[in-house]
Amino acid sequence: MEVTLNNKIRSQSATLDKPIIAGILTGQAAGLIMAVVVMLVFAVFLGKSPLYPVQVIGSMVFGESALPNFQLGALIAGLILHQAGPSLLWGFVFGFLAKKFAIQTTNQSLKLGLALGIISMIGPYVLIPFLMNTLHGVDIWNREVPLFWDSAAHIVFGFSFSLYPYIAKKLN
Repeated sequence: MEVTLNNKIRSQSATLDKPIIAGILTGQAAGLIMAVVVMLVFAVFLGKSPLYPVQVIGSMVFGESALPNFQLGALIAGLILHQAGPSLLWGFVFGFLAKKFAIQTTNQSLKLGLALGIISMIGPYVLIPFLMNTLHGVDIWNREVPLFWDSAAHIVFGFSFSLYPYIAKKLN
C-alpha cells in the first residue's frame, strides 16, 4: 500500500512539473533560435561576423577585449550566459505560466510567448545597461547591437515559444 501511494505521489509530482520542464526546454530552443536569427542579421545586414553578437554577450565577462577579431573565450561565455541566463529564466517563467493557465495549444503558446518576448526586453533596457556600466563603465551591448534588431530578436524569441506544445507532448 505504501509503495503504491509513493508511486502515485511521484507520478502526480512529475505530471505537475512537466509544463515547467517543457517551458525550460522550449526556452532553450527559443534562445538558440533567437541567437541564430541575430547571427544571420549581423552577417547579412550589419556586415559583421555571424559570431559577433555572441561575442558581444561574452563582453559581459571580458569587456572590450571580447570584440576585436574572433575570441573563443568570449564566444563560449556569450553562449553560456545567453542560454543559462535569459533563455533559462524566461523558459521557466513560461513553463510556470503555462502550468498556471493550462496552456496547451500553439495559439495559446504563441500569445504567451510574444508577451514574454516583449517583457524580456527589460534585459536590454534595464539589466544589461546596469551590469555593463557597473562592470565596464560602458554599455557595450546597446552600443554594438542596434535596438531595432534587438527588439526584433526578442519577438523571434517570443514567437519560438509556439514550439511549447510539441515539446510538452514529447515529454509524455
